[in-house]
Amino acid sequence: MLEKIDLSKQMGKKEYKEQMEKMQPKLGLLQRRCKELGIPVIVLFEGFGASGKGLMINRLIEPLDPRGFSVYSIERPTEEEKAKPFLWRFFTKTPAKGEIALFDRSWYSKVLRERLEGLTISTELEYAYDEINKFEKLLTEDGTVLIKFFLHITKNEQKERFDKLVSNPSTAWRVTSLDWEHNKAYDSYLRMNDEMLERTDVESAPWTIIEAMDKEYAATKIYATVIRRLEEACECKEKELE
Repeated sequence: MLEKIDLSKQMGKKEYKEQMEKMQPKLGLLQRRCKELGIPVIVLFEGFGASGKGLMINRLIEPLDPRGFSVYSIERPTEEEKAKPFLWRFFTKTPAKGEIALFDRSWYSKVLRERLEGLTISTELEYAYDEINKFEKLLTEDGTVLIKFFLHITKNEQKERFDKLVSNPSTAWRVTSLDWEHNKAYDSYLRMNDEMLERTDVESAPWTIIEAMDKEYAATKIYATVIRRLEEACECKEKELE
């Protein structure tokens, strides 16, 4: 799946600015609409290291009222979290009605990063996929809009971005030895990502693959997707209330 994605897509600065001037106010209005209608929203970002997940989240929240959203950067589980079912720490972060939760990495770390590092053994994998699908079904059936993005870049682009970060003393700390190992194991990670996308892409919670080589193109596609999904959810909710 990922190998067939055209990563050459780009957008000029002028076109990007024009698109943002149209979409940012629209997204701000949709946040208020979701608040009024009591629609909870989850937007999660997965993808390769250095693909720009944090940057895309920052761009996405620019027009939003900070009182109506939360951003979660998911790190390795604590000892307390390890002692509980792996989805427990995500249940505690699901948004209330009318609120938005954004995840920089999510429950998919169990079948991606932890799997690559050998922390998720094969016998746990089927269980993890099954639990993820049940969890997402529970969320969407309860009225949550679940928007899932996977940011895709090439192996060479990832290495160039790591090199750039390392060359700057203020950002070098962001690249770890594991990041370099992941780059070396890019092809294996690609196959794992393909499997994950195929096994968890469902009608109520589909994946949107973002061609993240060009940051302007990536941001506009993310905005357009979020706007479309929220418009659909609001229209559906308003019909229910008629």
